[in-house]
Amino acid sequence: MILLKKNNLELLFLFLVTFGYIFFYSFALPAKIPNEYFSIPFRGVLFLISLYVIFLNFENVSKRKWTIIFTTLFWLFYTFKSYYSFQNYAFEPEVKNMEYWVYIKSICRNLVPLIAILCINITKEISEKLTYFIFHFLLIIMGISFLYEILTTQHFSRSPGIFSRYYISTGHYGLSLIILSVFYYFLNPSKKLKPALGVFLGFFALYISSARSPILAVAVIILVLLLYINKLKYWLGMALFILIFVAGIYGLRHSSYATEYIIRLYDAIFEGNAYGRSHYLAKGWEIFMNNIPFGGRTLFENGMYPHNIFVEVPMTMGVTGIILFVLYFKDLWKFKPEYIKQNRYYLPYFLFFIQYLVLVQTSYCIFDNVEFWCFAAVIISIILFCYDEKIKSNDSRGYAAGNY
Repeated sequence: MILLKKNNLELLFLFLVTFGYIFFYSFALPAKIPNEYFSIPFRGVLFLISLYVIFLNFENVSKRKWTIIFTTLFWLFYTFKSYYSFQNYAFEPEVKNMEYWVYIKSICRNLVPLIAILCINITKEISEKLTYFIFHFLLIIMGISFLYEILTTQHFSRSPGIFSRYYISTGHYGLSLIILSVFYYFLNPSKKLKPALGVFLGFFALYISSARSPILAVAVIILVLLLYINKLKYWLGMALFILIFVAGIYGLRHSSYATEYIIRLYDAIFEGNAYGRSHYLAKGWEIFMNNIPFGGRTLFENGMYPHNIFVEVPMTMGVTGIILFVLYFKDLWKFKPEYIKQNRYYLPYFLFFIQYLVLVQTSYCIFDNVEFWCFAAVIISIILFCYDEKIKSNDSRGYAAGNY
């Protein structure tokens, strides 16, 4: 009975920390009140649940100690550098006012929940139930957002839908729903209605967001899958699709049907227009080159950032941060394709990780990239669980040998 309750709590926690949280970001816009009234209490409760999950899985804290140690060192060093930055660099007043929120987000919204995820044994049963809940939740919440957009705002460009988040996030919620819809279609091709509805609602969210990073994420995900399948006919199919897509964007841009989304895609493909991101990238790299060992400031004077995690980490934490970042992800090298073959319900989470890995190349700063860090922790936890199970299966004594 205790085990059953523990598994249910872990399942609920994983649901809330991966996608369930967006439910609490869907009240503020319709109610026309600040989102903090909903998000802060939710994050507080999630923080407490995280502590309890860690307590329940303390045995795994010991087993996975080096993974947790490097995760903790990364976030503590980033928090320290944020404190140092606010004390030693000039910021605009509104940025200075968010100083303590940066610390809270780094520790309470990122570090502690991430440790809790890393403590969980994400079994086949948990992953199957979690995927089922996420798919149906996204179907419902994106359906509500669709109706809200159509019946209320009717704002089809850079729109967050019903969510109190940046419009780019809405585009990625749509892509996540598309990923799960395609996954469930191939899982059971005879059931087409829900996957078809999911693809429609996902593409609608993509369209109203006008976000370009989900399109890039789709390309990267397809590329990764093609590298795995590695069959000529699929490579030729992808090449043909790219040609049609690029030609379609070019033709629509020079027609009377050019929407803002088409213009933004055209600017990215044909003009290399990053809408100011190149300036922040160059500025971030300059700060790193002037502070190589430990990095410089964590945010620019106006609160902006390099819009690329592989520049932001060196900028904020220098070579020390780069080393911690590499150690943070050291367990990815233990991944084997057979883990997904043995449990296909793991696949969506690896695709979500790739999706948000693309996002952190274009948007959000380190402490606001919650989805990226979350899915990184999920797949690392999956890898460690599978690695441990493989050791057990090869050990005649029936227990895992060694630390990892």
